[in-house]
Amino acid sequence: MKNIFRTIIAVMLAAVCALALVACSGNEQKNNGEENNAEQKNTGKEYDVEQLAKSIFENVKFEDEYVALVDDKDFALSSYGIDPALVADKDGVKEDAVYVSASTPEMIVCVKAVDEASAKTVMSAVESKISDYINNYTTYGPEQVAKLESAVKVTDGQYVVVVVSNDNSAAASFVNGLFN
Repeated sequence: MKNIFRTIIAVMLAAVCALALVACSGNEQKNNGEENNAEQKNTGKEYDVEQLAKSIFENVKFEDEYVALVDDKDFALSSYGIDPALVADKDGVKEDAVYVSASTPEMIVCVKAVDEASAKTVMSAVESKISDYINNYTTYGPEQVAKLESAVKVTDGQYVVVVVSNDNSAAASFVNGLFN
């Protein structure tokens, strides 16, 4: 039963991502002059991105009770426009963990990039995805836009963490606590 539920969620997530990609493919990326509000740190520590994401998932409040881990790491990266070559790997497995919602733009994206410059590029890709979501949700889910605009965005050396939750202030406190 659990595997059937996971399969259904994975298919639903794939459909939502495909729909979002199709809807966004005709949009030009707009630079609206907003400052990048990503917090940049450099603690020099090593993290397990799967454990980071799981800890965020377990400790941050999400509106959608069906926020789930995307098991297909390559699909998760491509859904956010992240070049897999920018992502570090360990024993042949990409070091990323992505949780997505089936019905809201809530997400957790944790990536270990190959270096700090790559981390900036990864963050830019995720920020572009968030901008696309803002453009789309403005039309059909305007109540979701505020949480997208206040997304938690942190880079720490090679690490990128982005969280869109029901309470981004609490999420920011929790995520910043992980990196201190």
